[in-house]
Amino acid sequence: MREVVSKQGKAYDRVVRELDRDQYREYVLSVRHSPAGDADPEPVLSDWLPVCEVIVADKQQYEARKFFKENNMDIPETEQQSVSAEQIEGVPAIKAAVPKLGADLLAMAAAMAGSNARNVDVSELEFGVEDWGSFENAVDGLEAQAGAAVARARAAGVLGVSPDDDPADVKRVYRRLIATEHPDRNPDASIEKFNAIKEAYELMSDRGGQSGATFEGLGDKAKRDFVKLEDAHAGVSSAGTATTGPDASKTTIALRSLTIYDRIKTVFTARNVSLQNRAAQRAKTGGGGGGASGGKAASASAAHAGETTETPEKVEEPVAA
Repeated sequence: MREVVSKQGKAYDRVVRELDRDQYREYVLSVRHSPAGDADPEPVLSDWLPVCEVIVADKQQYEARKFFKENNMDIPETEQQSVSAEQIEGVPAIKAAVPKLGADLLAMAAAMAGSNARNVDVSELEFGVEDWGSFENAVDGLEAQAGAAVARARAAGVLGVSPDDDPADVKRVYRRLIATEHPDRNPDASIEKFNAIKEAYELMSDRGGQSGATFEGLGDKAKRDFVKLEDAHAGVSSAGTATTGPDASKTTIALRSLTIYDRIKTVFTARNVSLQNRAAQRAKTGGGGGGASGGKAASASAAHAGETTETPEKVEEPVAA
């Protein structure tokens, strides 16, 4: 699979090198595992995972420019005409090309998600596309969550729980601690410890951190332009209904792995670990597995856990002495 990733990356770089900036479009492509029936998705792909850049260019324009450059010929004035946006419109062209890119897309997913992604049936992957400006808002959102995750880990330490523990389990521990450490009920308790426990629980009850929000909700959602490619199936040319999109043979499309960007690789690696930890926790508590069997509903619920926020339990304030 490394060879596939490398080959696509070189093709991507060639397009950038041969054409002017206004003669191609660049996007970020994400994948999500959606197996049929009640099977669980691969944990790290249970939510959208950005895996690669996609470049889209007019094939005739690209081939002509490459021919003249390879033969050290001046590009005729007619060949220097700008290409219209319609000729290199990205989303329809990418959707038209997906059925032929199954092995390449799976290789890109494995590069970002790890070796477990190799076991996924590529026909069970869903695809989403957004431009770079939209994607950068998601990365900014994840980085902000990373800071919140550090505070969340500290709060979990105060309560003696794990950051990925089920909210119901955290609440049970909190109730026990708060009853023991309430100054009005325990003369030996301290107001400082009581407040620390209460503040830790309030932070743990905020499920909007890194272990919660879905990819589509990251960053400033109003500035996101994430488009799901409906009925686009890699490796299944007959899937879905016929479309009136562009002729894939008239566009040049290449992929480049997002792993070349240290910032992106760092924030999504941390998110991948979080998704895997939650799947393992659910399996441990009998709430559904993280592999090819188990309750799909449980995984879907976990992937969307950030869309609801548990209201912290109100606790009677201690009476000042």
